[in-house]
Amino acid sequence: MKKVLYVILGLLAVYLILCFAGPSEVKVERSTEINAPAEMLKAKMVDFKFFHDVWSPWTEKDPGMKVTHTGETGQPGNTMAWESDVKEVGKGSMTYKYTNGDTIMEALNFDGQGEAQVFHIVTPTETGSKVTWQMQNTVPFMMRGVMLFLNIDKMVGPDFENGLAKLKTAIESMPAENPAVKYDIQEMNWDAKTFIGKKELVSFDKMNAFFGENYGKIGADLGKAKVTPIGPAKALYYTYDFEKMQSECAAVFEVANGTKVANWEKFETPAGKVLMIAYTGPYSGMMAPHMAMDSYMKEKGMTQSLVVEEYLNDPMIETDSTKLQTNIYYLIK
Repeated sequence: MKKVLYVILGLLAVYLILCFAGPSEVKVERSTEINAPAEMLKAKMVDFKFFHDVWSPWTEKDPGMKVTHTGETGQPGNTMAWESDVKEVGKGSMTYKYTNGDTIMEALNFDGQGEAQVFHIVTPTETGSKVTWQMQNTVPFMMRGVMLFLNIDKMVGPDFENGLAKLKTAIESMPAENPAVKYDIQEMNWDAKTFIGKKELVSFDKMNAFFGENYGKIGADLGKAKVTPIGPAKALYYTYDFEKMQSECAAVFEVANGTKVANWEKFETPAGKVLMIAYTGPYSGMMAPHMAMDSYMKEKGMTQSLVVEEYLNDPMIETDSTKLQTNIYYLIK
């Protein structure tokens, strides 16, 4: 019995040594060149339905897998979950976290195997864009010994290569387009304006609640003060941090210059030049006009000081989201 115990302890000691020698992190990375603008690529790559239907290397292994989508496409928290009886596909989920500059970050969960970070890095080149698909996973200490005998790069790398090849074929077969061409971007004068409302640093998942709550309260207090707002509700966006998933923004109504309302802040914007897009459609689709605006500004060498969204109809009244109207203004420095 003692001999058996000694053998077990010896094997455990050997395995612990292997764990000390094993990798603390696993990384898989593949890249390709695609003849398409970076902004257009990023818009496609945050769309999980496009991923599943067009370029996922796992869809062809089990076209009949059960797939569910939650959240709004292109918005932080949007998730695709899947279940498959095919061993190579299994069960898991992907969640979009943020886009920061040239990097799209997602969380990948394989059932029972923990969470890995997935990055899609899209950088402009002379002929289009370089797209890198990267996965990083921290290995728990007691699993590091096992990882010495598994070549994750060899196991997953070919799937990444296949997926990127499918993405390249799909994108390059589409008609070339400049994202700014899809929208009528107007350059116009902006008069000095005064707003009343509330400014706060708000996490993305609480933005709807922040605006919904404050618009009602501001409107009620404007009514009590016998102040008539100029136009519909608006939002001022000062910062948009995709890494921390939060925005410094203000829920406001425009009022006449010199107006004061108790318990609310006053915001002013100077006269100047603005870019404007009149957008019609669901709020979940507003990434596209903002990307078009970014593309236009880069082409013209412009930078903005503030972003203003003006909501022309109330989503509580207009229940058809395809008919929601929003004017998007970028105040130019």
